[in-house]
Amino acid sequence: MRKRKNKNLILKRAFIYTFLVTLMVLFGAFAANTSNAYNCKVGDTECENAKANMQQNRAEANSYNQMANSVAAQIAALNSEISALNAEIAANEAKVQELNVEIEKNEKKLADNQVALAEMLIDMHFDSDSEPITILAGSKSISDYAEKQAREDVAKQEIALASQKIKELKISLNNQKEEVEQAIESSEAKRSLVASKRADQQVLKASYEKSADDASVLASYWEEQLKLLAWTPPSNTTGNGSRWYGVANTYPYQGNCPRDNVRYSAYGGAVCQCTSYASWKAKEKWGISNTWGGNASNYVNAKGYTVPATGIKTYVDRNPAPYTIAVQFGGPYGHVMWVESVNENGSVNITEYNVNWPSIGCNIGDFCSRKNVGSSNMWFVHFD
Repeated sequence: MRKRKNKNLILKRAFIYTFLVTLMVLFGAFAANTSNAYNCKVGDTECENAKANMQQNRAEANSYNQMANSVAAQIAALNSEISALNAEIAANEAKVQELNVEIEKNEKKLADNQVALAEMLIDMHFDSDSEPITILAGSKSISDYAEKQAREDVAKQEIALASQKIKELKISLNNQKEEVEQAIESSEAKRSLVASKRADQQVLKASYEKSADDASVLASYWEEQLKLLAWTPPSNTTGNGSRWYGVANTYPYQGNCPRDNVRYSAYGGAVCQCTSYASWKAKEKWGISNTWGGNASNYVNAKGYTVPATGIKTYVDRNPAPYTIAVQFGGPYGHVMWVESVNENGSVNITEYNVNWPSIGCNIGDFCSRKNVGSSNMWFVHFD
């Protein structure tokens, strides 16, 4: 019953330890995943590889740490088992000490009994003659003879009984001592086995911890590389840029602008409007016609479209790239622009129609080009 209680206590402690370790691991993984976010420029494979390596090494480090923590829980359970065995051994050793004291007392008692018996035999030998004729001759009467003979028989019976008790007591004491010594040997063997198991687990834990450290070192290395390669978003996230001269205007309806802004164009949207111009540039560069129609904000629905004749596919994301349509939300209709190029800081150089920035020479219904425009509030329609 006592052993069962100890076992249940060990299992409860191991469960609580494992639960707490799991919480710490999950919290650590969450913290790792929400820190050190780096962005790579579109098409920068070196940066993407560094990022992938860093993430992989971090995942490996977390995995090894979880395994090490799991083994630590097993070691804690084994330590509890060893403590229980130590208590068992100590209790049995105390019992052996008690038995040793008892054995010592009984051995003294046996020795005293043996001396008493020896003295009795000597006295009987010298006080009487064992030959019946001699006893009879020395007796005053027949009744006196019978009494002496009876006393001798009783003495012999007592000697026999005492000898038998001595033998039984010796056997009982030896058996008790042997049983306790066997219990101690059994407990020590269990303790040795559990200690060996614990040593193996400690080696395994150390191995997992080393692997986790190695993976963390590699993750730190790739993070340093990523810091050098990663793209930093432009500091001016809402910048409207400045007027950009020298860009050719190829829009077929340019001679009609800015006055002719109600007639529907062949490329989608009204003439001299932003949607008509952006769709024309997609047609000019990629051979794709506008199939989304409507307002500028609808252009984000271009994802997943395949141009039948060309096989070109479209997709939408937040990464600026040359020869894409930039979409900006705002106002009732939104606004679209054609991306001519992308700068090192992530800002874009664009051409467009129908934007009202008189301060930099951009007018309603007319062609305009701007450079260094912040791109963080834009979506981009790509053609692939």
